[in-house]
Amino acid sequence: MAKTKPQTQQETTIKDWQEADTVLRVLGTLTQKIKASESEMNLKITEIQQKHQPSLDNLNEEKIGLERNLQLFVESKRSEFDEKKSKELSFGIVSFRLSTPSLKTLKGFTWEAVKSVIAKSKKYADQFLKTKTDLNKQAILNANLKETELSKIGCVISQEENFYYESFERK
Repeated sequence: MAKTKPQTQQETTIKDWQEADTVLRVLGTLTQKIKASESEMNLKITEIQQKHQPSLDNLNEEKIGLERNLQLFVESKRSEFDEKKSKELSFGIVSFRLSTPSLKTLKGFTWEAVKSVIAKSKKYADQFLKTKTDLNKQAILNANLKETELSKIGCVISQEENFYYESFERK
C-alpha cells in the first residue's frame, strides 16, 4: 500500500499586497543580515586557520616522518613476525595485515582487453559480464508523444508551478 503525506492546512496571516510587500522588505533585510553575519564568521574562521596552520603543518610533517621511519624499521624486522602478525609494545602495536582483495590486470593488459577476452569466452561471458539498461527519460520527453501513447508505456508528463520570490536587498 502506498504511503501518502498527511495534508496540513495552513493559513496566511498576510491580508493584502502592501503587507506582502512589507514581508518582502523584511526578507531582504534578513537576507542581508544573514550574509553579513556569515561573512564575519568566515573571516574569523579564516583568521584562526591561518594562525594555526603552520603549527599543524609542522606537526603533521613530523608525524608522517615518524610513521615512515617506524614502517621501515618494522619491515626490516619482518622475520620476527613468523607466528604472529602483530607485536605489542609498551606504547602501541605494530602489525602486518592483508589488504582487501582487489583485481588488477596482468602486465600488458588493459581492462578493455580483459573485457574483450571474457566476451569471446563461452565459459566466462555470462558469468563475468554484466549489461545495464537505462531508461532515457529525456528522449521520451523530447519525442512529444500524445497522452494516450505515454499511458501505453506507463508514463505521464508532470509539470508543476512552484512558488518563487525575490526580495531586493537594501544597501
